[in-house]
Amino acid sequence: MIYFILLVTLIFIVWSEYSVGSILFRPNSSNQMSLSLHSLFQFMIHPLFHRTLWTWKTLDINYPFVLGYSIFIYSIL
Repeated sequence: MIYFILLVTLIFIVWSEYSVGSILFRPNSSNQMSLSLHSLFQFMIHPLFHRTLWTWKTLDINYPFVLGYSIFIYSIL
C-alpha cells in the first residue's frame, strides 16, 4: 500500500507540474530554475483549507481527492 501511495504521489507531482506548471520547479531570485519543495507541499495541502480546487475542472490537481479516490479504487480491487 505504501508503494501504491508513493506511485500515486509521484504521478500526481508530474501531472501537476505538466498541467499547472512552476509548482516544483520555479525560477529563484537569480532567475534560475530551482527545486521548491515548500511550494509543492503547499499546493498539495491547499484543498484542505480552500475551496478553489474542489470544482469538476480542477479535481485532477486536487491531491486529497486524487489520493482518496486512488486508495478507494485500490481497496476495491
